[in-house]
Amino acid sequence: MSGLAGFLDAARRSLGAEQVLDAPALLDALSLPQARPAALLRPGSVEEIALAVKLANEHRVPLLPCGGWTAMHYGDPAPAGAVALSLQRLDRLVEHSPADMVATAQAGLAFGAFQDRLHEHGQWLPFEAPATATLGGLLATDRSGPRRLGYGTLRDQVLGLTVVNGDGVVRKCGGKVVKNVTGYDLAKLYIGSLGTLGVIVEATFKLRPRPETSSVQELEHDDFAAGFKLVRELVQRLPFVAAVAGFPGKPFVAQLGIDASPPDHARLLRELEAACPSGGARLRETGATHLDAEEFPPRPRRLRAVTLTDGRTVEPALAARLTWPAFAGDFPDQIAALDQLAASHGFGLMMGFFEFPSRASAELFGSLEGGEGAPAPDLDGMVKALRKAGLPVTVTWTAAEQTLSASAFGPPQPAWELMRGIKRALDPRAVLNPGRFVEGI
Repeated sequence: MSGLAGFLDAARRSLGAEQVLDAPALLDALSLPQARPAALLRPGSVEEIALAVKLANEHRVPLLPCGGWTAMHYGDPAPAGAVALSLQRLDRLVEHSPADMVATAQAGLAFGAFQDRLHEHGQWLPFEAPATATLGGLLATDRSGPRRLGYGTLRDQVLGLTVVNGDGVVRKCGGKVVKNVTGYDLAKLYIGSLGTLGVIVEATFKLRPRPETSSVQELEHDDFAAGFKLVRELVQRLPFVAAVAGFPGKPFVAQLGIDASPPDHARLLRELEAACPSGGARLRETGATHLDAEEFPPRPRRLRAVTLTDGRTVEPALAARLTWPAFAGDFPDQIAALDQLAASHGFGLMMGFFEFPSRASAELFGSLEGGEGAPAPDLDGMVKALRKAGLPVTVTWTAAEQTLSASAFGPPQPAWELMRGIKRALDPRAVLNPGRFVEGI
């Protein structure tokens, strides 16, 4: 027996029937517009994951590697009949060497649980993420959070990986020491590839000491352009670990993250307090210890009723999230263009943030039920217009009512052919998350 039914039968014999789940209620609960699994596998070891991948090759069944299900909205739609491959049972902290500031963990370990274990020794991985997100999921999507300004990306903190490639072979890359410079750094190839090249099953991280003090300062300015210019100058001059500016801004608001020793923290605050009044800004302490600007799992939430300038009251629903590489010098002009296009394509409200040094995200809201005289939101048309204008947006989430005629990652790029060649080499039968990354991968 081949195909999905044969694959599930073989998986039940190999993994145990209790680890192959296909109850309709469960699958309905997991279903997203971008991913509707036909079943869920729960292997309990690296060997069982490798076996599941080999079975998928034999029966030509696509697999959707997953962890906490917090980022399954990301990417192009999964093919019909795909089976979710959960890593949540691989949840061990394999090794932690506090003296060397290195830790190895299985990919199914939740980020919050991993941090808790590190905190016991005064160490941490300096990123913001949902507590329920798994380490493997964070690596597959390369989500780093606002602290990338001060610490670099998550990719920069990885020393080594263990991966199951698309042929079911377990491979290791990198190592467990900071000074590991031999050979190609293949770990960086897998990180951010959405599980299309291999299933990350274990990772080794270099750690940081937990900061003695952390705070988030909020800067407010009556003028967006002047406020953004001031924050840009402050980020270039002072050692913030995170800086996020919101938009649109009336007033303009930005948040600045500080991790430092008490004396350095006090000195930095004095410099910031001196700079704000001279730049026409106001400063306040938020009481928070970290910024929470990353788009963790978006829900089709509604804002409170908003009164528009023409007197109409609407209850906009989240329709989509976009992200793009942005540079501070270009950002104000990009926002002006984005605002105009959002309005002309039926989005009644737009908000988002610029994450220093070079990343922007926007949320588009609109009354998805339409409304008398109000145009229906047209995400596809807006994304096409943005890309034509030179803004390389990636669509990271959409409401079920919104569809795209092109890839969420944009039109084909010259480098994509090289990426497709790598895909063919590491996943020859294209069983790992096929079609979910850039076109053809």
